[in-house]
Amino acid sequence: MKNIAIFCFILILAGFSCKKANEKDAGLLKVKWVLSYIKNTKTNAITNYPGEASRKISIVFSDTTNNIEFSGVCNEGRGTYSYSFNTGAIKITDLFTTQIGCQFGEWETYTLQSLSSSLNYKIDGNDLVIYTSGEYNLYFTKN
Repeated sequence: MKNIAIFCFILILAGFSCKKANEKDAGLLKVKWVLSYIKNTKTNAITNYPGEASRKISIVFSDTTNNIEFSGVCNEGRGTYSYSFNTGAIKITDLFTTQIGCQFGEWETYTLQSLSSSLNYKIDGNDLVIYTSGEYNLYFTKN
């Protein structure tokens, strides 16, 4: 009987631990993040996303498959990611998209190149910043 009580206690603790991990992850995962602007990593110059673009660029991090979904001005794609909530490290790899040319397509290039060189991320309320080793850091807002 004592062993059953200890086993049940361990199961209860394990359940609470899993729930806390999922709550931490909820800030990044299963959220549609819409690109607001990019910031040059060398000059700190900010370039706002063009308001006249027909679609917003967005990303979604899956909570079950480690896939990132990309929706651009005129192209769609996906890749894989790994991250650490504790350190803020993030790595995005294997990105591929359709290859349709369109107005403001350079924004897709900026975004995809920056995602491919991602180093860290930070969430502050409804804002996500992805810091990169590339030319631009990416600033997203929760949609």
